[in-house]
Amino acid sequence: MKNNAWPLYVAFIVEVLFLFYKKGEFGPLISPLVLISAGLFMAIWPYFMLRKNDDLFIEFNHHALQLPAKEIRIVFSVLLVTAIVMACWINGLMIQFPIDIKHSDIIPFIEKVYLERFDQSEIIYAEVDGFGYGKSHPGYMPFHWIFFLGSYYLQIDHRWIPFFIFIAATSVYTYVLCCNFSGLKQVLFYLFLPLFILFTIYYENSSDAMHTIEILILAYYLLLGVSLFSRNLLAQAFGLVVPTLSRYALVFWLPVHFLNMLPKQRKRFFQLGFLFVGMVLLILIPFLLQEPNMFVGFNNAYAKSALREWSGQSWQQPGDKPFQLYRGLGLASWYYEFYVGTLLEKINAIKQHLLIVSALVVFLLLVVFRFVQSTIPSNLYSLLALKFSLTLFYAFMIIPYNYLNWVPIMLSIIILSRMRSGFSFLSN
Repeated sequence: MKNNAWPLYVAFIVEVLFLFYKKGEFGPLISPLVLISAGLFMAIWPYFMLRKNDDLFIEFNHHALQLPAKEIRIVFSVLLVTAIVMACWINGLMIQFPIDIKHSDIIPFIEKVYLERFDQSEIIYAEVDGFGYGKSHPGYMPFHWIFFLGSYYLQIDHRWIPFFIFIAATSVYTYVLCCNFSGLKQVLFYLFLPLFILFTIYYENSSDAMHTIEILILAYYLLLGVSLFSRNLLAQAFGLVVPTLSRYALVFWLPVHFLNMLPKQRKRFFQLGFLFVGMVLLILIPFLLQEPNMFVGFNNAYAKSALREWSGQSWQQPGDKPFQLYRGLGLASWYYEFYVGTLLEKINAIKQHLLIVSALVVFLLLVVFRFVQSTIPSNLYSLLALKFSLTLFYAFMIIPYNYLNWVPIMLSIIILSRMRSGFSFLSN
């Protein structure tokens, strides 16, 4: 190994093991600490690498392709063949795991509320009653459901959409690899990383992969990670908009990303800021005009869902620990175990601490950048800050669903793919 990169790969392997293959290996109280520690290490260690060699990470995407045309064809052929083989396998999984609202209501909720309302020209974010949440406004952001209009009108299984968009995002990621590296082995190695995670999800977490749409969110963050290193303002803005309009987790990191542009990149701060806000409003305003209260009431529905999960599954014996809290992911099990109070008080405690920690992380990351900006380029710092903040955000999730914890691993892949070299066998 070279350039002090090996601890980064070790941390990545630990993340993969404790997220998938060895989940909960050390019990529900210690395992989350191992996973969280590995994630935070991925965000922090590059600083110490750069202190020894300031040329270890690629600061911007190159404009021209670095890989020879013949080898680019090999790379994309590998991606295409892998995608076709996986599609055949996933088709079998879809038959094995039919959509079942008893397992998850995500896909049925998207179809019955968002897609059918859109098709019938109804107010999409008007209050809905049912699905066990009571009467409330639907809470999914537009990019959490809008691409499923394709599968709705083509009348194909909705679960193809996350897979196809993930492959599309991987294609963009692969093109960037071909622009950044001139060695075939290096490009193929980095291409292998997101495909390996995709395979692992479908192999180790088949049921969750078949009943949720989280692979779509992973694709969004893969695009975001790549876009952070683009000089193109439109590409950067699009990379920011897509995950922002899918989940709320990104909101806490956005001030760090934008404020770190000041004062050295003031022009880019305003250009990117106006473009980002404009694109967000362009998408949100039509829905807000239809239903100004679209963001009201969803928290109450989520609170009901949380209380149900913290009470345990219907198939569990009375007195058993809640299944979703004790899978070795997140700190919710700590609050259930040690915080004194009723279930509702415990849920409110972790919810409050999530907000406090997220706010403190924003302040910490803004302060730290002032001390490390001479060592870490601002766009790389944004990536590392996002990894740091999301690791802690998901650690304090009220319901640490297995699939929610997949998201931060995509940022680890981007961090690794920005290194000029890691293992000696990757070098030309």
